[in-house]
Amino acid sequence: RVTTRRVACETYDRDRRACTFVFDDVARAEACVEALMRQTRGETLVGSTSVRASDARWTCGYSVKREDDGEDARRTVAVRAHGALGIAGLTLIEDFVSEDEELRLAATASTSTRETRLARRRVSHFGYEFSYATRDANVPCESIPTFVRETVLGRLGMDAYRATLGVTSALRCDQITVNEYPRGVGLAPHVDTHSAFGETILSLSLLGGTVMEFRREGYEHRALYLPPRSLLIMYDEARYAWQHYIPHRKNDDVEGVLTPRGEMRMSYTFRERRTGACACVWPEACDSRSGKASLVSKRAAGATQRFAHLVGE
Repeated sequence: RVTTRRVACETYDRDRRACTFVFDDVARAEACVEALMRQTRGETLVGSTSVRASDARWTCGYSVKREDDGEDARRTVAVRAHGALGIAGLTLIEDFVSEDEELRLAATASTSTRETRLARRRVSHFGYEFSYATRDANVPCESIPTFVRETVLGRLGMDAYRATLGVTSALRCDQITVNEYPRGVGLAPHVDTHSAFGETILSLSLLGGTVMEFRREGYEHRALYLPPRSLLIMYDEARYAWQHYIPHRKNDDVEGVLTPRGEMRMSYTFRERRTGACACVWPEACDSRSGKASLVSKRAAGATQRFAHLVGE
């Protein structure tokens, strides 16, 4: 116990045996995390007969909840045309799927048996399960549904899109992560792990629109509006050098117009698993060269899919 004040349990996931607590301030959250990390689960559950005292330690962390920043807050103004951002390899295809296909894709996501519940959003996987601990995908799971493969990858391979940058490698995508974003929930800045995934990342937006922002050291932030049913292709510089993220807020500024987000947005992220070291020309963001953007301390150069036993130690 780190405080005598009552702490509210916001959610409890019985299947994962995970709890989310709410604290009055960051200092109390930090103290709780530090105290729990010094104990094993067996030591904490006093009197329990089902948990050994030597059981593994707790997995825990905290995040700071940010309220919506209001209509008057300063933010990067988003554009609707990807070419206006000046980021090489970035392409947005609007109305890539129909409204009927959008609803069927949203329903298909619920058929996945590999589901992860993060603090504020639900995630499911096809092909291989994405690990938020190691930032790659080594564990096979149920195959990509035929409808999804045909509707997205099959269509992308048609003549109308063949000349689009990144399409050739996109057709080899074998891993999908589906995210459900309630209104106001975003995504932290990141570059998809170079040594784990190939040269093209696809993001299909369903049910609601949002603004995705891009940032790179030494450059100004840039923002693009992703309407429902649009497909974003990140290739080359856009995929390897720029961090992308979705700010946590309920309203976006799209070309000077305040644009509310919908109650729910779903995204399908398609990636190709890499089997060796990355050889890109952006070492500052490449973990194959021990770049500063790497989030995986256990990853040796190129030791991802070929050395799966090293991941998650």
